[in-house]
Amino acid sequence: MVKPYDAIPGPKQLPLIGNAWRFAPLIGQYKINELDKVMWSLKKEYGNIVKVGGLIGHPDLLFVFNGDYIRKVFKQEEVLPHRPSMPSLHYYKQKLRKDFFDGNAGVIGVHGPKWDEFRKQVQHILLPPSAAKVYIEPLDVIASDFLRRMEESLDENQELPGNFLSEIYKWALESVARVSLDTRLGCLEPNLPKDSESQKIIDAINTFFWNVAEVELKMPVWRVYHNNSFKKYIGALEDFRILCSKYIRKTMDNMNQKDFQNVKQENISIVEKILLKTGNPKLAAVLALDLLLVGVDTTSIAAASTIYQLSQNPDKQEKLFKELKGILPNPDSKFNSQTQENVPYLKACIKETLRMYPVIIGNGRSLQSDTIIGGYHIPKGTHVIFPHLVVSNSEEYFSQPEKFLPDRWLKNEDETSDCPFKREKTHPFVTLPFGYGRRSCLGRRFAETELQIFLSKLFRKYKVQYNYGALTYKITPTYVPEQPLKFKLTHRKT
Repeated sequence: MVKPYDAIPGPKQLPLIGNAWRFAPLIGQYKINELDKVMWSLKKEYGNIVKVGGLIGHPDLLFVFNGDYIRKVFKQEEVLPHRPSMPSLHYYKQKLRKDFFDGNAGVIGVHGPKWDEFRKQVQHILLPPSAAKVYIEPLDVIASDFLRRMEESLDENQELPGNFLSEIYKWALESVARVSLDTRLGCLEPNLPKDSESQKIIDAINTFFWNVAEVELKMPVWRVYHNNSFKKYIGALEDFRILCSKYIRKTMDNMNQKDFQNVKQENISIVEKILLKTGNPKLAAVLALDLLLVGVDTTSIAAASTIYQLSQNPDKQEKLFKELKGILPNPDSKFNSQTQENVPYLKACIKETLRMYPVIIGNGRSLQSDTIIGGYHIPKGTHVIFPHLVVSNSEEYFSQPEKFLPDRWLKNEDETSDCPFKREKTHPFVTLPFGYGRRSCLGRRFAETELQIFLSKLFRKYKVQYNYGALTYKITPTYVPEQPLKFKLTHRKT
């Protein structure tokens, strides 16, 4: 028998103010910037399905901590899945700069037919596995440039500076721009002048990430008053929009000099393919903007977390080194498409890191029709939250979830494996670092390639240590390490 929606367990609502007070400053027991802790406490206190209702001005939140329930919601997804995300970015695109984005809304902070129309025009170009292979060589060059920059920044203890995460942002920004704008921005050049375009873009990406938490996680005062954080946030978005438009125009000018009938498909860039298919430079610029906004911090944090996990597990790092040494004969060997096919352990290390510390700690959907979840009737409009951080670290789905065991992801592992859990069948919906279905990450192939190239070159060349205890994480709204990333690098003997 289906139970009513009101029967779902969860924190009790108070008259008039519901549960909104729980997230209020000073008096509230929940902090939105500690949503990871909130999720763990909700599961512990109420079980696998929890309703947090009575949030003034916001639909009810339904937290689902069960893989089968998550699967059901995804599998019965409508043609136009609605993912609640980044209302400030939606406001920027749909209100503040409607003149620019009208008809080319993009895929981030957008829903419904506008999202669907845009995605259909670009997904067949971005999603094939072969799409990222075109960029392996230029991304290898960028990774090599970044390794040189890292080595130059080492102190007398052979440790990287405390602001190393900001440095990784520069690598990711340079990499994403190479893919989405067909250009090198010069972010990895030393001693950039303050008024240079490269430094201005670095400043803009930092401004965006410094202020996004203030705008997205705290009380949305920007809806009634554009405070300083919101103005800086919008200013950074404008800098990116102008940058993207400029380089797309440059690509179009260069295309006029090419005879594409005599150019092999694998030598045509993503930007060129989109422009050839659509003839729409604004669409290409909006896509580049979206890739920059979601591809820099996510890839950077994934890289930082993987480095940290391997630094804390020297036996796993040694196993990775042996794999890399077999396919990259020298510390400065180039990574190529054949290399990419032969790094299963590296891929498993990345996957295991994203299980333990997903960059986005939860996914979600706004239900577009009534449904039944866990035996309860759930009405249309409810925001269903899939707390992947909690579910993917649960003993219900993974043996010893607190341990970094990349071997659990390897197929056909031999009997000598150091992971006794290799035969476990992993639930396919409990760890989804790139989302699922029609709203899955468009840049997934490129992000994976960037990570594989950088990490393979780093761990082939250096032994990495971290001697400052356990990292803790905060929500910004991505899941970011709080402590300085002072990794120690020691050259591997040739």
